[in-house]
Amino acid sequence: MHQNGVIMKRTPVLFAILIVLVLASIFGCAPPPVVEEEAALTTEQQKALEDSLREVQLRELKIIRSFAYQHYNNKAWQDAAGYYEQLAEEDTGHVFNDYGKWAQCYIQMSVSVDSVKTLYQRGIAAFPEDAYLHASLGHIFRTQGLLDSAAVHYQAAVQNNPEELEYKKTLAELFTRLNRPMEAIDLYKGILKEEPENKEIAEILDDLVRRYLSPEDYVKSLEESVTRFPEDLDKKLELAKAYTDIGRNEKALTLLETVIQQEPNDISALETLGNVQQNLRNYTAAINAYMKILTIEPDNTRIMVEISNCHRQSGQFFQARTYARKALAKDSQMGSAHSALAAIYETAADQKTGGKPPGYSDKLVFLVAYGLYQDAKNTGDYQVLSEAENHMKYLKESQLIPAYADWFMHQDKTDPTEGSGYEWIQSGWPELRFIQSYLDKISQK
Repeated sequence: MHQNGVIMKRTPVLFAILIVLVLASIFGCAPPPVVEEEAALTTEQQKALEDSLREVQLRELKIIRSFAYQHYNNKAWQDAAGYYEQLAEEDTGHVFNDYGKWAQCYIQMSVSVDSVKTLYQRGIAAFPEDAYLHASLGHIFRTQGLLDSAAVHYQAAVQNNPEELEYKKTLAELFTRLNRPMEAIDLYKGILKEEPENKEIAEILDDLVRRYLSPEDYVKSLEESVTRFPEDLDKKLELAKAYTDIGRNEKALTLLETVIQQEPNDISALETLGNVQQNLRNYTAAINAYMKILTIEPDNTRIMVEISNCHRQSGQFFQARTYARKALAKDSQMGSAHSALAAIYETAADQKTGGKPPGYSDKLVFLVAYGLYQDAKNTGDYQVLSEAENHMKYLKESQLIPAYADWFMHQDKTDPTEGSGYEWIQSGWPELRFIQSYLDKISQK
């Protein structure tokens, strides 16, 4: 008997009575007379008997299920679980699938996670195409960090219920965490087709494409996002930067003008505009964009270095040095500022020599660049370390800095401004110290 006394388990005696009653319904109102030799049932009678037995069993299962459902609605979790367990034991033909509610009873009763997991596995064994059971078991595996097992069950959930987007979203997230980006990307693309306004999914997709596909694929993904969310200025700016990375500067310029028109003081947009104008060799326009940033952030040393680079590339070496020095005055350990200052002297000497063998004054200017690259290297800034080392190696191996023989022939000359073309250099500048210290070093060989 069930613990609340509502339903009694079947016994052999009761079951025999049930069979007699069924036979009575088949052969007439009264039970057939007892004879010494019972006649065999016809095929039709056998089928009728089996159908009747199934119907009786189904009615009994429905009764058990109704009690389970009643207790479930009344939040009598333990009683409901007992009925669901009885239902599962007697439902050998797997007619009713109430494993989800049974599991909820366990969860409300604070039964162990392993017991709930075992119950879902039992349910899946009985109903292998039930998407909810697969997703529920997958959720447990996911919370336990068993991502491979979780993915297997969420895949089954998606396969059996492809209309449920939450299953796809979770599976895509699992694929990402399992380093299966292509499968995640395919899923997110499918989700966006069904939820085109889902900005969160679009952001995730763009990031995955950026990390795992080509720059051109990333641009295409961003273009779709900009079309989908035309009012999103951040997405337009992101696309402009992506255009710049693949050399499509004119397209980037068009987007940036749109962004800056609506957000004229957006630092990131102005900096990107300056970078694009640099790429297009529109140095005056680039400087104008960078200068606007300095009116908003006057201590932005990174922008000072960019202004220095623009002036250098325009051949305005004095102005270039001014901004590189301003950056160093704010941050003496800024590797890119030391490197920018070095590049000014190297570019000036390159421009002066024009590919011809350098004179002694040219070598002294190259020597200043060499010393400044050494300073950049000594800052420990990993972003400029390799570049500084490469420039130093080039200057030395190309014999662009003085050797012992050069010093021997020009022992009294240490001022690079004595050579024409370097009038912008002033003799008292601190970086010129490299000349005397280096010449002193090689003179002792």
